[in-house]
Amino acid sequence: MMLRSCFMCPHHQIKREESSSHSFCQKENCWSRYSRCIARKALERFLEEDRLEVPNRFSALSHVYGSE
Repeated sequence: MMLRSCFMCPHHQIKREESSSHSFCQKENCWSRYSRCIARKALERFLEEDRLEVPNRFSALSHVYGSE
């Protein structure tokens, strides 16, 4: 499996296994799908897409004087 996120990385290498090509991380010496780098990128992408836009209902004054 080739990973688009890895193509611009200087540590990316393409390796062939059986009849298909796979992304390989030279920095972590493992298939890219198992690397910490791609796990971090996947988490960042998930959080970016899953974020809810909540309107800000408080002003700066309510934060400063909220309990009075």
